[in-house]
Amino acid sequence: MNTATAALPQSEYVAPPVARTRTPKQKYDIWRLSAWGGMIFLFGQLLGWGYLGVGIPPDAPAMPINDLYAWYTEHSLRIRFGMTISVIICPFYFVWSAVISRVMIKIDGQDSVIAVIEQMGGVITAVIGLVGASAWMAAAYHIEERTPEIVRAMHEFGWFFFDTTYWATTLQELALGYVFLIDQRTKPLIPRWVAWYSIFSAIAIIPLSFLPFFYSGPFAWSGFVGYWVALGTWFFWVLILSYYMFGAINRLQQEEEAALAIAGK
Repeated sequence: MNTATAALPQSEYVAPPVARTRTPKQKYDIWRLSAWGGMIFLFGQLLGWGYLGVGIPPDAPAMPINDLYAWYTEHSLRIRFGMTISVIICPFYFVWSAVISRVMIKIDGQDSVIAVIEQMGGVITAVIGLVGASAWMAAAYHIEERTPEIVRAMHEFGWFFFDTTYWATTLQELALGYVFLIDQRTKPLIPRWVAWYSIFSAIAIIPLSFLPFFYSGPFAWSGFVGYWVALGTWFFWVLILSYYMFGAINRLQQEEEAALAIAGK
């Protein structure tokens, strides 16, 4: 008995309730629900950050300052609406990352540091999206009181924070790819080609470090490498991994239910 209950008369002591044991179906239904976070994030970002906001198509860093200011002035309400969607959607990325870490633990063990790295990478990636969206939202807010210089500074801060902080996502993808490659099952939970694609996507976004040095060309934030390759491979990675995650969760449920049946529980 601990010190908190030692002072209580025996007749007044109430034992803590026993935690309710969930069935495998109840547990994995929560996992499946969390796995939808990836799709919610992906399509919410394409709508909010992309179509309504600043992402699709991206502006060129070399855009004249007055043209950028005029664009923000003309689309102020639309940008704020899009960025509002983005900040609502971004947390679903770490919900998705949390369930991925649970699947990784089933492969690498309960004490897996790699699974923690993946989950932390997902949390930080979500924060990166939140800060970037907030910067673009602020640039479009009170646009009539902003100078073109302020708008450009906030606009560029949004892009740099969104893109050049990619290492959190790179580490997440590398951690994930490693664990899924060491899966010893005859048929891995996640296909090995998806694990290799995760590693490829992690490497493909490394050129984002060149963004501060280019106003145009393939390595600018609007360029072929800096935009289409770096962000394109990542968005497809979220889509592909989300699809296969549901299959992995279904198999884990079947494995657990089979083990319980053998144990007679």
